[in-house]
Amino acid sequence: MAAAAKSRTSLFNALSLTAGAGNQNSSWINLSTAIGARISGKITNGATGPTVAAQVQLQTANDWNSGSPTLPINEGGAWVGTPVNNDVINFTYDLSIAVAAVRLVAGSNTGQAVTVDFDISVVTGIA
Repeated sequence: MAAAAKSRTSLFNALSLTAGAGNQNSSWINLSTAIGARISGKITNGATGPTVAAQVQLQTANDWNSGSPTLPINEGGAWVGTPVNNDVINFTYDLSIAVAAVRLVAGSNTGQAVTVDFDISVVTGIA
């Protein structure tokens, strides 16, 4: 059986989203030579949940041009947490081989801070 070469990169590592603050962007990840990728993560509320739940938007680009993405767009709907105290919501998303770059945009919560943790696992080859 062939083995897949994979790498994991953190997009948000225990990032605290301050209530009512602006959105936070992850770095762009170059997927132009990837065979596939999966994003996994979670949105975690504190002891008092937010008034408006936090959300994470996936942005993709169809080209990686000299170190920056071309024509980034929002992919699908946002992943949305809940206003429930101590709630943890998990998410996964498989990216198409056609995606050349990806990043996440997190925020929109009000009332209380929320923590987000997301990473990407990239398949770079089959040996």
